[in-house]
Amino acid sequence: MRQTVLEKFVPLLVLVAVLAVYVYSLCPTLYLIDSGELAAVSFTLGIAHPTGYPLYTLISFFFSRIPGDPVWNLNLLSTLFSLGAALLIYLAARAITGHRFIPVLAASLFAFSPTIWRTTVTNEVYPLTALFCAALIFLALRIKTTRDFYLIMYLCGLSFTNHMSIFALAIPVGIYCIIRCRPSWKTVCLGAALAALAVTPYFYLLARASANPAIAWGDPHNLQRLLWHVTGRQYQVWMFSQSFSEIIANARQGISFLAADLVYIFLIPCLAGTYYLFRRERGKFFLFISIIAVNFLYTVNYAIPDIESYYIPGLTALFILSIYGLKAFARHLKWFIAVPLALLIMVVHYQPSTLRGNHFGREFGLAHFSQLPDSALLISNYWDIVSPAIYLQAVQRQRPDIVIIDKELMRRTWYVNALRRQYPKIFAAVAGPVSDYMKELVKFEYNRPYDPNTIQLKYIKMLDALVASKQRHGVFFALPFPDQDLRQIKSELSWIPYGLVFAVTGDTTVTAFDFSKLTLTRPRFINDVRLAFNIRVVEQMTQSNIRYLTSRNRMEAAQSADRWLKNFSRQR
Repeated sequence: MRQTVLEKFVPLLVLVAVLAVYVYSLCPTLYLIDSGELAAVSFTLGIAHPTGYPLYTLISFFFSRIPGDPVWNLNLLSTLFSLGAALLIYLAARAITGHRFIPVLAASLFAFSPTIWRTTVTNEVYPLTALFCAALIFLALRIKTTRDFYLIMYLCGLSFTNHMSIFALAIPVGIYCIIRCRPSWKTVCLGAALAALAVTPYFYLLARASANPAIAWGDPHNLQRLLWHVTGRQYQVWMFSQSFSEIIANARQGISFLAADLVYIFLIPCLAGTYYLFRRERGKFFLFISIIAVNFLYTVNYAIPDIESYYIPGLTALFILSIYGLKAFARHLKWFIAVPLALLIMVVHYQPSTLRGNHFGREFGLAHFSQLPDSALLISNYWDIVSPAIYLQAVQRQRPDIVIIDKELMRRTWYVNALRRQYPKIFAAVAGPVSDYMKELVKFEYNRPYDPNTIQLKYIKMLDALVASKQRHGVFFALPFPDQDLRQIKSELSWIPYGLVFAVTGDTTVTAFDFSKLTLTRPRFINDVRLAFNIRVVEQMTQSNIRYLTSRNRMEAAQSADRWLKNFSRQR
């Protein structure tokens, strides 16, 4: 009886422990990449970048409106999604092994793997995908009745309304359930109808676009543009277009991600579980192998920097295989082995995963425009600057007078039209060049005959007109990457380092940036490539300020920048 009571409390203890660690390591505010944009979309009930993530948007809208900091609430929502996924992995391990402590180890391996943990401590769509992955596999392993089949088919469809990478798991699960249950054609058709019904949240994008929300990426106001958005048409240029050597490099990187998530040593039970299923339960073997293979082949053929989270479906399957492998070691896994191992996994992966006390994403975005003159124009070619600015301006109303433009998004008609609505006076002043450019851009978007050189020429003329129209208020470029387009804009003007941006001006006596007012905290742990790059950007831009000010014999301002940089570098 004592064991029965203990068994009932173990899942609760695991949940409390995982949640406590998640909250302890939670990012307190915005982070990098999509964090600012997604937070703004959640708060304003807008439309996110492709594929739109309507289910996440609808759920996160309510969480963002809970009293308190909207971003912290959204970060907490991510922990709840991952917590639910960890519980399902625990329950699946208990059903597979019948062991008391293997489920604790399995839940820790899943919850504290870097890929899962890192997306859990900030506002992202991937924790909801992880929850769907765990739920679908858990239900598929215990499917018995027609009702179970209907539920799985509905969840398969619903999972597509969050992130499309789930297809690598949802489709094999659906096929496995059909083969396992051998339902009638009527049952299959009804299950397919339920799956189709479940994807209807995508029509939220269509309905919301017609209301002209503050943020409406892609402007999916009709069925054609909705299809473009849902299929990620603008990103397809990076799909299945890599050379063989690039695919091999991506594959090596993917294997390193997955091996690290399995703490390397758990590759052994993973292989053992694969062998066990091949010999004993061939249907489950093909289910998990197909998930891993499809997910891996798709992901290594997609060339984006933040690709790690796309491995979540395959990673979930690997975790389940490791559970089957651990079953072979069940009699040796006493509590004094399993529990310390579970804690060791958490300790080992804490530093690569934590965002505790990390304010860098918010501060990095704000640092680029907080000290700009009233009504200045800031043009950037870097998403980590634009994304937090979207939230800071649209939700927190910080410096709404500043015009911030993502130069690369200007290559899309929806973005130019959104800027026209947001800044009608500015775009009225440059109506001619904008109209000329849009005529050419429409040809490109709708696959009509077009001349790329003409589009580029009109693009440069439009940017040139925008810069000219805002010259008296101040024009600034934020360019962590070299930019040949902006080098063609107003070549007679100088680019003068001004904090983290360049002032584009003919006045070389422009007021120096006040580094004493710049708040930018170096995180304790530099634990991802993007963060490390952004820190180098800060250091390099500050050094550019120092060199420029020194060359102009403005020693007091140069010394102020040097003191700030030394203080920033000491924060380690």
